[in-house]
Amino acid sequence: MANEQNLIPIEQVNSRRTREEHSEDSAKGGRKSGEVRRKRKAMKEQMELLLALPAKYEDEKEFMGFLGIDEENWDNQMALIIALYKKAMKGDVFAFQEIRKIVQDEQTTSEEDRIQIINDLPFESDEDETS
Repeated sequence: MANEQNLIPIEQVNSRRTREEHSEDSAKGGRKSGEVRRKRKAMKEQMELLLALPAKYEDEKEFMGFLGIDEENWDNQMALIIALYKKAMKGDVFAFQEIRKIVQDEQTTSEEDRIQIINDLPFESDEDETS
């Protein structure tokens, strides 16, 4: 926590700097912001590419087939969704909440409804969680 006695009001700080210094600092901030935005955009595009690639692991493919998912939908995104689904089915409340966020708008579910949905989950016993 900052010591309030050591803080200098922003007006006083700005009054010590020239307009050129302030403009230069603002420009630096703008350039850095643009750089960060470009990196985030590139990361998002790379993740979308990775998620669109076909699933490679046979156990994932087998389970997708078991669930009745068409082969054209067997990609990494579907594999991640299924992994989340499996965790929720074993009783992982956080996985269930993430699925709920994906499926519906968080604002539309009341607290009582959330509790009821969680209580209705078909939890497996802890003994089944050996894998």
